Amino acid sequence: MNPTTILAATAAVLYLGLRTAIAATPPKAAPAAATATAAATATAAAAQVRIIDPRVLAKVVPGIDKAQVKILLGEPWRTMHFNDLDQIENEFWEYRGKDAHGTYRMHIEFDPHGKVLIVGKIPDKAGLKGTPAEN
Repeated sequence: MNPTTILAATAAVLYLGLRTAIAATPPKAAPAAATATAAATATAAAAQVRIIDPRVLAKVVPGIDKAQVKILLGEPWRTMHFNDLDQIENEFWEYRGKDAHGTYRMHIEFDPHGKVLIVGKIPDKAGLKGTPAEN
């Protein structure tokens, strides 16, 4: 698992308020190799961004199984497993999409029986500028 994957997985866990992820620390790469790996990862992610019909996304709901998700969306961009006390609890699939508001990740969590538990559309850029502090 590369640092980008670990960072994205951690963000997903924090964003959705899910259980703590236990992940192995990846071996350190030489700086040039790390830069090349990051560039390759960014290029691969950009290549996998696609326009997904909102009517298809609306069919991905809690209760359907992995096979139905694959029929609707195809192979995921990436998959992750999160563990709790050495026991695999849930599997997550993510898809990269693009719509009029920009690019996003479609985050799908499965229960231990392979049924969709949570579906979330997470924008890559929220576009929020925040609220300035008052003096």
